[in-house]
Amino acid sequence: MLLGRLVRQGASVASRSSSLCSPAVPSLRRGFAAQVTSPRPLSMRGDGLMAQCIVAALVYFVPQDVVFLGGLFYLWHSTAVSAAPKVKQLDAESAVEEWKTKKGLEMVKVVKGRNTWYVTS
Repeated sequence: MLLGRLVRQGASVASRSSSLCSPAVPSLRRGFAAQVTSPRPLSMRGDGLMAQCIVAALVYFVPQDVVFLGGLFYLWHSTAVSAAPKVKQLDAESAVEEWKTKKGLEMVKVVKGRNTWYVTS
């Protein structure tokens, strides 16, 4: 019985002291929980389930993606090469003049690089 009175008296003293020390305007920010900016794990263990699932997904999906993307890039490359094949010209100036007469152009801009010439009309 004596212990109960002491606990009750201690609780009433603690509640009075906390009300006396509290500011008149309560703060708007709650301080009991961390602010979460995105749903991400707080810690990442190397032997945890998430790490094992990531490794398994990489092992399963990466080879499939490499095969698919390799075929897709080869298709894009072969389409581009067949659309505009490059031909080595021994005399670039005569090749440009021949191209101009074939297309019926007179005013073209020629940019001469070290190995490649670019012609725009």
